[in-house]
Amino acid sequence: MRELTLMIKPASGLCNLACEYCFYRDLSRCRERASYGVMSQETLEAVVRRACREAEQGVNFIFQGGEPTLAGLEFYRQFEAFVKQYASRGLRVNRSIQTNATLIDEEWAAFLKRYGYLAGVSLDGPAELQNDLRPTAA
Repeated sequence: MRELTLMIKPASGLCNLACEYCFYRDLSRCRERASYGVMSQETLEAVVRRACREAEQGVNFIFQGGEPTLAGLEFYRQFEAFVKQYASRGLRVNRSIQTNATLIDEEWAAFLKRYGYLAGVSLDGPAELQNDLRPTAA
Protein backbone atom coordinates (compact mmCIF):
# COMPACT_ATOMS: atom_id res chain seq x y z
CA MET A 1 0.00 0.00 0.00
CA ARG A 2 1.64 3.21 -1.15
CA GLU A 3 -0.03 5.59 1.30
CA LEU A 4 -2.15 4.81 4.32
CA THR A 5 -4.54 7.10 6.20
CA LEU A 6 -5.83 6.26 9.66
CA MET A 7 -8.46 8.13 11.66
CA ILE A 8 -7.86 7.47 15.34
CA LYS A 9 -10.19 8.22 18.26
CA PRO A 10 -7.70 8.09 21.16
CA ALA A 11 -10.29 9.10 23.78
CA SER A 12 -13.28 7.25 22.33
CA GLY A 13 -16.30 9.58 22.39
CA LEU A 14 -15.16 11.39 25.55
CA CYS A 15 -15.45 15.17 25.44
CA ASN A 16 -15.15 18.06 27.86
CA LEU A 17 -18.01 19.93 26.14
CA ALA A 18 -21.68 19.08 25.83
CA CYS A 19 -22.54 20.38 22.37
CA GLU A 20 -26.24 20.06 21.67
CA TYR A 21 -25.68 18.81 18.12
CA CYS A 22 -22.80 16.38 18.77
CA PHE A 23 -22.97 13.13 16.81
CA TYR A 24 -20.78 11.24 19.30
CA ARG A 25 -22.75 12.47 22.31
CA ASP A 26 -25.96 11.13 20.79
CA LEU A 27 -24.29 7.89 19.72
CA SER A 28 -22.77 7.32 23.18
CA ARG A 29 -26.20 7.55 24.77
CA CYS A 30 -27.41 4.68 22.57
CA ARG A 31 -24.53 2.31 23.32
CA GLU A 32 -24.48 -0.33 26.00
CA ARG A 33 -21.05 1.04 26.92
CA ALA A 34 -20.96 4.82 26.42
CA SER A 35 -17.17 5.13 26.22
CA TYR A 36 -14.18 2.87 25.76
CA GLY A 37 -11.89 5.35 27.52
CA VAL A 38 -8.42 6.34 26.39
CA MET A 39 -6.55 4.06 23.99
CA SER A 40 -3.93 1.93 25.72
CA GLN A 41 -0.22 2.33 24.99
CA GLU A 42 -0.18 -1.25 23.73
CA THR A 43 -2.90 -0.54 21.18
CA LEU A 44 -1.24 2.73 20.15
CA GLU A 45 2.05 0.96 19.58
CA ALA A 46 0.38 -1.80 17.55
CA VAL A 47 -1.41 0.77 15.35
CA VAL A 48 1.75 2.77 14.67
CA ARG A 49 3.90 -0.33 14.08
CA ARG A 50 1.46 -1.88 11.61
CA ALA A 51 0.71 1.39 9.79
CA CYS A 52 4.42 2.08 9.32
CA ARG A 53 4.99 -1.48 8.13
CA GLU A 54 2.11 -1.45 5.62
CA ALA A 55 2.66 2.01 4.13
CA GLU A 56 5.27 2.25 1.39
CA GLN A 57 5.52 6.01 0.91
CA GLY A 58 3.53 7.72 3.62
CA VAL A 59 1.13 7.39 6.48
CA ASN A 60 -1.40 9.98 7.65
CA PHE A 61 -2.46 9.82 11.28
CA ILE A 62 -5.63 11.81 11.95
CA PHE A 63 -6.72 12.19 15.57
CA GLN A 64 -10.32 13.10 16.31
CA GLY A 65 -12.97 12.17 18.81
CA GLY A 66 -14.88 13.09 21.03
CA GLU A 67 -12.07 15.35 22.10
CA PRO A 68 -8.67 13.81 21.25
CA THR A 69 -6.67 16.06 23.58
CA LEU A 70 -8.36 14.31 26.53
CA ALA A 71 -5.92 11.45 25.88
CA GLY A 72 -3.29 13.81 27.30
CA LEU A 73 -0.06 15.25 26.01
CA GLU A 74 1.90 12.24 27.30
CA PHE A 75 -0.18 10.00 24.98
CA TYR A 76 0.97 12.05 21.99
CA ARG A 77 4.58 12.11 23.19
CA GLN A 78 4.44 8.30 23.29
CA PHE A 79 2.87 8.30 19.82
CA GLU A 80 5.85 10.32 18.53
CA ALA A 81 8.27 7.90 20.21
CA PHE A 82 6.55 5.01 18.41
CA VAL A 83 6.69 6.89 15.10
CA LYS A 84 10.41 7.44 15.60
CA GLN A 85 10.86 3.76 16.42
CA TYR A 86 8.79 2.28 13.57
CA ALA A 87 8.81 4.74 10.67
CA SER A 88 11.50 3.61 8.28
CA ARG A 89 13.76 6.08 6.54
CA GLY A 90 11.96 7.85 3.77
CA LEU A 91 8.47 7.11 5.10
CA ARG A 92 6.53 10.37 5.15
CA VAL A 93 4.42 10.76 8.29
CA ASN A 94 1.69 13.39 8.44
CA ARG A 95 -0.21 14.25 11.58
CA SER A 96 -3.59 15.97 12.02
CA ILE A 97 -5.81 16.67 14.99
CA GLN A 98 -9.39 17.94 15.11
CA THR A 99 -10.01 19.60 18.46
CA ASN A 100 -12.25 22.03 20.30
CA ALA A 101 -8.95 23.58 21.49
CA THR A 102 -10.15 24.18 25.04
CA LEU A 103 -7.17 22.26 26.44
CA ILE A 104 -4.53 23.75 24.12
CA ASP A 105 -2.03 25.73 26.15
CA GLU A 106 1.51 26.85 25.36
CA GLU A 107 2.95 23.39 25.98
CA TRP A 108 0.41 21.76 23.66
CA ALA A 109 0.93 24.44 21.02
CA ALA A 110 4.71 23.98 21.12
CA PHE A 111 4.30 20.21 20.77
CA LEU A 112 1.92 20.51 17.80
CA LYS A 113 4.29 22.95 16.11
CA ARG A 114 7.37 20.81 16.77
CA TYR A 115 5.86 17.78 15.02
CA GLY A 116 4.04 19.69 12.31
CA TYR A 117 0.49 18.76 13.22
CA LEU A 118 -2.27 20.17 11.05
CA ALA A 119 -4.71 21.34 13.72
CA GLY A 120 -8.37 21.86 12.92
CA VAL A 121 -10.29 23.81 15.54
CA SER A 122 -14.04 23.43 15.81
CA LEU A 123 -15.75 26.80 16.24
CA ASP A 124 -19.37 27.81 15.86
CA GLY A 125 -18.94 31.54 15.39
CA PRO A 126 -19.03 34.55 17.70
CA ALA A 127 -18.78 33.96 21.46
CA GLU A 128 -22.54 34.32 22.04
CA LEU A 129 -23.34 31.54 19.56
CA GLN A 130 -20.34 29.41 20.53
CA ASN A 131 -21.15 29.55 24.23
CA ASP A 132 -24.85 28.75 23.74
CA LEU A 133 -24.26 25.71 21.51
CA ARG A 134 -21.12 24.36 23.17
CA PRO A 135 -21.43 24.42 26.96
CA THR A 136 -18.91 22.59 29.10
CA ALA A 137 -19.91 19.09 30.15
CA ALA A 138 -20.56 20.42 33.69
